[in-house]
Amino acid sequence: MTLANGLIHFSIIDYLNALPLNMAFKDGLFEGQVDLTFDYPSQCADNLASGRCEVGLISSIEYQRIANLRIAPGICIASRHEVRSVLILTRKPLSDVKTVALDRFSRSSVALLRILFHRRFGFQPQFITMTPQAEPMLAEADAALIIGDAALRALPQDVDHIDLAREWNRDTGLPFVFAFWAIRRGANTAAVCDILNRAKAYGMPRIATRMDDIRARWPLPENDILDYFHTNIHYDLGEPELASLALFYRYAEEAGLIKHPSPPRFAT
Repeated sequence: MTLANGLIHFSIIDYLNALPLNMAFKDGLFEGQVDLTFDYPSQCADNLASGRCEVGLISSIEYQRIANLRIAPGICIASRHEVRSVLILTRKPLSDVKTVALDRFSRSSVALLRILFHRRFGFQPQFITMTPQAEPMLAEADAALIIGDAALRALPQDVDHIDLAREWNRDTGLPFVFAFWAIRRGANTAAVCDILNRAKAYGMPRIATRMDDIRARWPLPENDILDYFHTNIHYDLGEPELASLALFYRYAEEAGLIKHPSPPRFAT
């Protein structure tokens, strides 16, 4: 909703992978224009669905579950090969996995995992939703889905680490789109898209110069952080990403996760 003071309410992910898109907001570049809520991906989608915000950085599957949205053109969080921050941990071959502990905070990754089981093995394991902590998850289930910052931390080394973006690329030859900006009907889309494009242009060039601050928040080796942004993640929503979204939505429908997928519609 647009607040009584005229501010546009944004719901934003505060994971490392979203930093190039949200740094400008954190730095106050849009002070006086926006009101911010930082949330997990699933909560961003719930905020958008309920009208608690006008603009949300949401998991790509949520576009099919929330009515009257438009996608901000040209911007996403995607990976062409390995993403490193969306992992299945398991001590068994995937074909033998009967139970999977899920990170409750991302829905696109869960949908992608369900699609993988449906298409490769023709069955769905039992899914258990848990707090994203690898050891407790693996104590309860044959495999664990870990996403975001939790996946970038030190993880057990006596298990297989299966990168879901790599698996998608292996099967389709396409990047995988994890998230994008979505805008509710009735919002000032021209103003919103201007803000989002300026934020994107602001963030990435400043990553290398903000390393001390970034590592204070995400205590990872500097080279790992730089490699993550320049090799594992990209932020351009182009033709390969749109082709991937169309295929993802088709596979999600075939797996029974959504009904009658809508084609992406963009804000203007």
